[in-house]
Order: sequence, then structure tokens, then C-alpha cells
Amino acid sequence: MNIEFQSRLLDAVHRCLRPIARLLLGAGVSYAQFEDLAKRAFIEQAFGGPDSRGRTTNVSRVAVRTGLSRKEIARYKALAETNSKSVGTFQIGRPARALQLWHTDRDFLNDAGNPVDLPFDDGQPCFTDLVRRVGGDVPAGAVRAELLSAGGMLELPNGKFRAQKRFFVPSAYGEDLIVGLAFIVGPVLETLRHNLEKPEAAFIQRVAYSDHLPNASVESFRRLSHDQAEQLMQRVDQWLATHEKDEGVPEDAERRVGLGVFYFERADG
Repeated sequence: MNIEFQSRLLDAVHRCLRPIARLLLGAGVSYAQFEDLAKRAFIEQAFGGPDSRGRTTNVSRVAVRTGLSRKEIARYKALAETNSKSVGTFQIGRPARALQLWHTDRDFLNDAGNPVDLPFDDGQPCFTDLVRRVGGDVPAGAVRAELLSAGGMLELPNGKFRAQKRFFVPSAYGEDLIVGLAFIVGPVLETLRHNLEKPEAAFIQRVAYSDHLPNASVESFRRLSHDQAEQLMQRVDQWLATHEKDEGVPEDAERRVGLGVFYFERADG
């Protein structure tokens, strides 16, 4: 693969990762968690099938392909074979860990087992002690700002801080985020992969866009695209409903199928 193509590919991937990073940060997911998921995905795909000569891909070859150590690959492979959950699940971010300790560590609980109100750095226990217990080199002030911004705690008139939530989720993201990634982003990428690997049996993949639409026409295009897409999806949904079987998954059902339509706008940059 030539360097110019790889550079352009990585630039395109970076554009994809920016909104994903924003969504993950909004859901309280740390980089360490994402890194573990990315690493596991690379390893899983590298093990995905035989090489060009039909040989089973082994740990050494996966190490060459991914640039990861054989020891690390073997560890992830063992996790996959035991059906373990993603390792990233257990590496929560510092604000989340601080809330967790605040609700579970005896040093920060009252006699009834509830989190005590904490001064920032004056007295025992204090919020600074809590952050220090979490570990790492992040200042207590930065964790304070994150928890206050996310509504994880509030500042009382006396200057102390009170835990408001058990779990740290910076934004009001819910099931819609999971559904969107699972049923929109994932399928789009799977279709792209399929079409690149099997162009002779390509799935439909179309996009209509303009770089020169006047601002005065944008709202009209929004309405047009919404109305046309809504009509199309209603027809497709009706067809699926009339061809599905009510008694659960039929024996001849080999795969999940669907059609997705989405509108987008993006400023340059």
C-alpha cells in the first residue's frame, strides 16, 4: 500500500473518529476503554480467516499484521475464547471511579452507608483525598469540574460537595446512542466492507450530495429529503412486515436484512 493512499485513508478514518470520540466522551467512556476495544477489534479481524495460502492465522502472524506483541495478542485471544466481556469495560475513567469510591469506600461513607459531603481539600475525608485514592496524575480540580459539569455532584452553600449520581454519564445519552451505532453506523460500515471485498455482489450504496447548494435552498432540501425518505421507508417497512413470519425466527432465515436512509450536513473542516 503506497504512503499517499494510506495517509488519505487515515485522514478519512480520523474524520469518522471525531464524532465517535465526541459521543463516547459524552457517555463517559475513557480513552483507555476505547483503546482496549480498538485493540481487540484489530486482533479479532486479524485472526478472522486463513491467509492467501489457506493457512490458519497464528499469533505470530497477527503480531506482524497489527504491530502488537505476541504476549498481548495471546491474552486477548484467551479472553475471546472464554467469552469474556470487553476488557475495556473494567477500565473506567477517573470521574466515574471517583463516584464509585464515593459510594463504596468506607472512608467516604457515613454510618448509614451513604456518601458524606466532602470539602475540597480541607479536612478528613476531603474530595482531594478521594481523587488521590483513584490514582493517576489528574488534578483534583479537573475531576471536580467534570463531575460538576455532568451533574455527578453539586456544590453546597457551605462549600462542600455532595454526590448526586451513582454513575458518571456526562451527557443525557441513552438507548438512542446504542441503537444508532448498532443499527446505523455499524451496518453502513459493514456494507462498505462487503462492497469493497465482493464488488461482483455489491449491495446498494448510494449518496446524493452537493458542495454548492445556496444557503437559501438548504431548508427546502431538508424538507424534500425528509418527505422522500419517509415515503420510501414506509414502503420498505410495509414490505418487510408482510413477508415476515410471526412465529419467531424462521428456519430459513440466514441473516438480518435492512435498508437505512440518513440525511447529513457538514461544514467544511
